[in-house]
Amino acid sequence: MSLFGDGALSRVVRSGVSRRRVQSVVIAIATMMAVASAVVAGSLMVAAAAPFDHAFDKQRGAHITAQFDPARVSTAKLAETGKLDGVTASAGPYSSTAFRPVDQTGFRLPTLTLVGRSGTDDAVDRVELKSGQWVRRPGEIVLSTSFEGPGVEIGSTLRTSDATNSPALKVVGFALSAGRTADSWATPAQVDAVASQGHPVMRQMLYRFDSADTKAQLLAHRAILASATGSGALLGTQSWLDTKRAADQAAAATVPFVTAFGVLGIVMSVITVSSVISGAVGTGLRRIGILKAIGFTPREVVRAYVAQAMIPAVVGIVLGVLLGNLLAVPMLADTQSVYGTVSLSVAWWVDVAVPAAALLVVGLAALIPARRAGKLHTVEAIAVGRAPRTGRGQRAHRALGRLPLPRPVTYGLATPFTHPVRALAMLLAVAFGTIAVTLAVGLTSSLDAISASQDPESRASVTLTTVRMNTLAPPPRGPGAPGPPAGGGRGGRAGGGRRGGGGAAA
Repeated sequence: MSLFGDGALSRVVRSGVSRRRVQSVVIAIATMMAVASAVVAGSLMVAAAAPFDHAFDKQRGAHITAQFDPARVSTAKLAETGKLDGVTASAGPYSSTAFRPVDQTGFRLPTLTLVGRSGTDDAVDRVELKSGQWVRRPGEIVLSTSFEGPGVEIGSTLRTSDATNSPALKVVGFALSAGRTADSWATPAQVDAVASQGHPVMRQMLYRFDSADTKAQLLAHRAILASATGSGALLGTQSWLDTKRAADQAAAATVPFVTAFGVLGIVMSVITVSSVISGAVGTGLRRIGILKAIGFTPREVVRAYVAQAMIPAVVGIVLGVLLGNLLAVPMLADTQSVYGTVSLSVAWWVDVAVPAAALLVVGLAALIPARRAGKLHTVEAIAVGRAPRTGRGQRAHRALGRLPLPRPVTYGLATPFTHPVRALAMLLAVAFGTIAVTLAVGLTSSLDAISASQDPESRASVTLTTVRMNTLAPPPRGPGAPGPPAGGGRGGRAGGGRRGGGGAAA
């Protein structure tokens, strides 16, 4: 006899779902909310798992970002360095310079690394355009997403310096480089025009290597590059390990909170679904006894009640997946601002794993009480459906009855021992709910305190920052030295770093 066919069992299933409409609606709503919470929780946990590594691999980030002196090495020779031993991919050479622009209000931004690229896609460092469009002509500039904010937005204008005749650049988009290879991008011709205003002229090369997991390996590759391009040609390099360390440190304060919310969401989903389903099946014990009395076998009874729980649960699962995807998008957008780059859509395997797990939880939660009820004798099932099973919780009733309390109070205190599994599920739900609320209330204030403690401007009236582009060797000295490393934000308002030989003591 088919479970959903035209037989007597299928009619029992349909009548049970339609007759107990409130229970079916409760199962569907509880399952929907639990699945939606699990989808959001799973998405946040995926976003929190090694966000820099995922973004770096997706964009084929550069293991070494190198700046060369065009007066000491030709463009053709730089292109040939992409064929050196150990190099698996390379991009460039790109025209590069460093300048300190001024926005429309007259505020001087930190020193930016400007690179000339005709497009976002290349063999190394596939820049991700977040908003706007890529540069198409001279006079346009794309900035790193870290500079987006009031006064610097699409359509605003930046001047290359505070001189009255300095060229103006229109912001046409915001992009993100996982490897922080540049702060801004323009056409190659525009970069050359900015460099002609007295800014340093450089050529940028991006490399990926077959072995780049340690600083020693990167130093060896750097030595090969310096040897291949001649003495003094290599001005500075930036290691992906340093960029990764900075990104991980920036996200370190948020990862535990995101992971904790994910775990709590999944645990609460399992507890909620299990409690609702098992309670719904348990309330039908009297009807189970009647079905057995008219000739249904224990196996058929179990199938009928599992199906009655599964039908509204499946509806709730489908709606929960849709709702979870809608709720996850704004949360992933917030996570993107913390980690730099994550997918703004739920991972496909989350949409598959969560419904599959929910079906398993619903099936087990309905199967256990249904099997227990199916094994009862007919008269016992009808009797159990009217009152609690005899003998369960009697010790608790007798012990609590000796207390000098009113009988209704002692009876209520002893009732959880009559249904221990249900009481435990309720206790866990309350406990995890309290944990989730406590964590949610304290999250904002905690992160605000962490952010304030890490902001130099909150601790001093003036902040001076010295930076080094060369993270693998001492910085070059003399004319033509490269500017600061890419990836700076708008925080260094008090002054940028000196190019050249300015040290920490100075």
